[in-house]
Amino acid sequence: MKPLFQDDSELLTRLKSHDNVAFELIYRRYWQHLFDFAFLKTHDADVSEEIIQDLFVTVWEKRESLQVKNLRAYLFTAVRNRVIDHYKEKIFSELDTIEPPEAPEYSFFLEELEATMQNSIASLPDKTQRIFLLNRFEGKTVRQISADLNLPERTVEYHISQALRVLKVLLKEFIALCLVAFSSSIF
Repeated sequence: MKPLFQDDSELLTRLKSHDNVAFELIYRRYWQHLFDFAFLKTHDADVSEEIIQDLFVTVWEKRESLQVKNLRAYLFTAVRNRVIDHYKEKIFSELDTIEPPEAPEYSFFLEELEATMQNSIASLPDKTQRIFLLNRFEGKTVRQISADLNLPERTVEYHISQALRVLKVLLKEFIALCLVAFSSSIF
């Protein structure tokens, strides 16, 4: 005996016409395969079943507007996306339950960092300091600074790299102390 519907495209056509039998055949044809696929990804039968049931509810609700050429690919892709959404939800809900550790007063560290940074910048030679501030705090490019100060671009680049080298050395100890303080307060 020949099956009632030969292929998925005929089932989809009948589904769009509100054919309950076509929907039931799609459900019976794909449910177990989709469940197995979801279970393989989630390792949770309840979650897998919920994903598949939700998918079929959506298929039925959107049956008139479905633009599907390959039903099998559509269903498996939909399951994959729902599994991803499940994990996103799970991760974010777990993050919401995590209590932050007792943290030191961060504003104090930020104030100290800003003061250390200002002192370090102030210790730079005047020309280097001016070029560095124009570049990093005013957002000017090497070419703009070169034109504004009537200096070769290579000179501007030299002063910026010198400022960064000096600041790195001056701030290194402060940053190391901050890291020690942060790590000891977290653990």
